[in-house]
Amino acid sequence: MVSTRNNTVLERILGGMKKIKTYILHLWGNQFLRGSLVVLVASNIANLTQFIFHFLTGRFLGKVYYGDLAVMISILGIVAIIHSALGLTVVKLIASENEKKVSSFIKWINFYSLWLAVITTLTFLLFAGFISNFLNISQSISTYFLVPLVLFFIIVTTQRSMLQGLLEFNKYSLSFVIESVIKIFFVVVLLLIGWGIFGALTAMLLGIIGAFVVTRMSLSFHLDERKSGKKENKPALKSFLRYSSVVFAQGLALTSMYSADLILVKHFFSPEKAGIYSSLAILGRIVFFGANPIVNVMFPIISKRHSLNQKYYSIFYLSLLILLVIAVSITAIYYLIPQLPISVLYGETYLEGAPYLWWYGLFMTLLALAMLLTQFYLSINKTRIVYLFPILAVMQIILIWLYHQSLLQVIQMSILSAALLDILLLVYFLYQRKKL
Repeated sequence: MVSTRNNTVLERILGGMKKIKTYILHLWGNQFLRGSLVVLVASNIANLTQFIFHFLTGRFLGKVYYGDLAVMISILGIVAIIHSALGLTVVKLIASENEKKVSSFIKWINFYSLWLAVITTLTFLLFAGFISNFLNISQSISTYFLVPLVLFFIIVTTQRSMLQGLLEFNKYSLSFVIESVIKIFFVVVLLLIGWGIFGALTAMLLGIIGAFVVTRMSLSFHLDERKSGKKENKPALKSFLRYSSVVFAQGLALTSMYSADLILVKHFFSPEKAGIYSSLAILGRIVFFGANPIVNVMFPIISKRHSLNQKYYSIFYLSLLILLVIAVSITAIYYLIPQLPISVLYGETYLEGAPYLWWYGLFMTLLALAMLLTQFYLSINKTRIVYLFPILAVMQIILIWLYHQSLLQVIQMSILSAALLDILLLVYFLYQRKKL
């Protein structure tokens, strides 16, 4: 009798374990969830190493030089907006095309991206001196060190876009992990031997070169004419450029909204205040970039489903839920214990900014939501609404230029701009859903 009862209990346990295994395999079979998990893990590794990078540079360089480094990293992002028009268009083009044309398209895109990288780098070289003077960079020669960074950054991010369009999320993620590990190793070594801001920039350059090796090897089959044929099927440049212009406007506006405030603070405030604000901006961006992997996975999957006339709104709603959970959770930590992340990363000399940290987290949450909505519209070819982004980005710059009596007021002007953008994008979403 006891044996029969034990067998029954054992069968229930085994049956329950089998159901759990089946459920886990079902979840892993979901392309969106699997891709999101892989990219999210890799992004968290990259975010952790970025945290360590800013921890080291913030403490070794001091507020003034660290402010210089932070604003130069922002400049790198602004220079890269030219690439963003290419990058997102590449993802959509590759994700929406049939397999026969993909390799040929990748070869053409790689060809164009090399020329774009060279032209952008030369342009930046011409204006480096003006940028250094406008932003009061303490070591002006360090601005020129960004030139090779810009070159490799554009090439690598284009190749990452190719992997993203191919839904090769494992290789896409590996490039970030390799870049992060190399960057941290060399920043430790170079800061210890006293290279200062040049050590930090050298570590960034070596990291992006490591990522280039990974992405180039991952695309070797598609780029090798002996294996996949010549670049015969040239992309339709007219439609390509039309879509790219919309993506460029969105990329320009997005980069502006999380960089213009830092640049204007560096212009209007003292070097010490700018250093404090830089620490808030870097910690605040953890909210934005922590949610970014969800968008990176959502975009190519919805693009493919839309091109095949398959259902895609469930992917969008799941993306929205995950993004809000991540962003709100980090912002809540900044509200409850702002001193902890600031003191751990930068030390007590930066604690002046603690009361403003959750405000910056709120700004980044609103901006992450705007990014998700615009990327969704771009993935289904709803492009006109995207032009709201640059309009509100200009509004943010004007508001900060007029109202910058304190660091808090600068953040509040950014919040106002992002909140209005979200409201307009959500109204459009509800309008579109009602039409269906």
